[in-house]
Amino acid sequence: MKSLLIRLGVTLVIIGLALFNYAEVWAEDWRLYAKTDLYECFYNAEDMIRSSQDIVEVLTKLVYTERGVVEMVKEFGKHYENLSYSLELWEINCAEKKHRLLSTTTYSVEGNILYTNQAGSRPPPWKIISRESVEESLYKALCK
Repeated sequence: MKSLLIRLGVTLVIIGLALFNYAEVWAEDWRLYAKTDLYECFYNAEDMIRSSQDIVEVLTKLVYTERGVVEMVKEFGKHYENLSYSLELWEINCAEKKHRLLSTTTYSVEGNILYTNQAGSRPPPWKIISRESVEESLYKALCK
């Protein structure tokens, strides 16, 4: 009887930890801002940073569709067959309607990193946000 109670207690602790970790994953506030036939785009509304210069730094997540995976494999090879999503760190200049990509990390279904790129010590140049682009959708979501 005592060993049964110990096993039950251990099982409850494991279930509790699993639920806690699951809640941690969903604690971030991911909001949909655009959809294409290749991916759905979300931004992390909880961890955005707004500077005094009207610049927003935000993490975005691109979740690839089946077609998006096929297109990535065509363009970059079989390395992307298990592609799941990408995390991108953007800066949006709300006052000037410009953007720049600071980093990208692409993940497989298993959670392995397929590709990563960071801007280094010198940030990339600002680019004008094109009309009716995914970047304009992000601009509209963040620069209200």
